[in-house]
Amino acid sequence: MKYFDNNIKYIYDKNGSETPQLTKYCEWKGCNNKGIHRAPKNREYLREFRWFCLEHVREYNNKWNYFSGLSQIEIEKELKADFSWHLPTWPMSENLNNKNIKDDFEVLDSTKNMNKISNLENNKETKALRKLGLTLDSSLQDIKRRYKILVKKHHPDTNTNKKKSNNILIEINEAYKILLKTIKQ
Repeated sequence: MKYFDNNIKYIYDKNGSETPQLTKYCEWKGCNNKGIHRAPKNREYLREFRWFCLEHVREYNNKWNYFSGLSQIEIEKELKADFSWHLPTWPMSENLNNKNIKDDFEVLDSTKNMNKISNLENNKETKALRKLGLTLDSSLQDIKRRYKILVKKHHPDTNTNKKKSNNILIEINEAYKILLKTIKQ
């Protein structure tokens, strides 16, 4: 004797034996369409779902608010925890005093890092970027674009002080050559 239910559909395999398969219907009150679209039940149980038809899942999602029922402080705490994927974190300054950290590359030693930064600031490529008014993450297109703008601005034919503009133009050309040479290496 078979038990007939509207939610169960029987499927026949190659051997002719039947296996029941559950058919999900829309959970919206008064809807008899198939529920093939899922939506989370609530914030605490994001892996548990309610099943709706397309029309009702859209309406449910428009009304659903992850942060409903939370205060402003709780929302800020949730967003802050989301930055670290809700994993525990601690301030870095507490661990700097711990001598058990192995720092082979001397990343945590601020005096040595300052020397590296000052060496970088004295680097000819960095000076060239600064001369053109660019940053370290500038692309070749940015360099070319900026060079063209500065050449037009400081060209001796367009300026009254031809000697000064000529010197500036020479510096711009030198900086541009340095950057092109660095990029092509």
